[in-house]
Amino acid sequence: MAKELPYFRFEPSEWDNGNIQMCSRESKGLFIDLCSLYWSRLGELPYALALQKLCNGIEVALQELKKHDIFGVIDGQIVIDFLDEQLSERGQVSEKRRNAAQKRWNDASALQVQSKSNANRIEENRIEEKKKEEKIITASKLATIETREIEFRDKLIPYIDTYGKEMLRAFYDYWTEKNEGGKKMKFEMQRVFEIEKRLRTWSNNNFQKNGKSNGTPKTFDKDKLTRLINERYGITGTTE
Repeated sequence: MAKELPYFRFEPSEWDNGNIQMCSRESKGLFIDLCSLYWSRLGELPYALALQKLCNGIEVALQELKKHDIFGVIDGQIVIDFLDEQLSERGQVSEKRRNAAQKRWNDASALQVQSKSNANRIEENRIEEKKKEEKIITASKLATIETREIEFRDKLIPYIDTYGKEMLRAFYDYWTEKNEGGKKMKFEMQRVFEIEKRLRTWSNNNFQKNGKSNGTPKTFDKDKLTRLINERYGITGTTE
């Protein structure tokens, strides 16, 4: 090695905060040896030579350094960026080494651009998936209240012979009225709601001699419950 290159600069802060800290102590020590050999050969260090001379042909520690991007390998030659910069400053880098270092920098820049593009695409996909999930949830809520309404209807069917279709239609229309947001029906907003007792009370209030009303609307769809019952049991035609 020329006398004008007795040493290279070493930045403790870059060592303490760099990727090298993710490596084992063995790999850290190997890197110091690697830098020394690289510098003494003015950046001309074949990977195969470093493997045999420093690692006795065992790649484990050397591959750990490469995995964490501590050095690169281009065309079978080891590339250590911070040493190449210093050699270049001193005019000691061959054209071949300069081209190899430039290629490594270009590859790193291209990788950053690609990574950013991939990150943007992932974020766009995440937003799209979230929109789909929101649509599914909204549709599910609508389907759920319709299902609950059908379940309420089915619970009234056993009482047809007792109270008659007309009263059950009124009862059904009144208690399945939805709130302003359309998320709950009137019977669901009660603290307790036992259908059998509610029907009994409804019937008694409607047929009291004094004519008192229990708040049942004066108008309602008289055919709605009949239609639903017919659909439930596959009955065709109108049955009075």
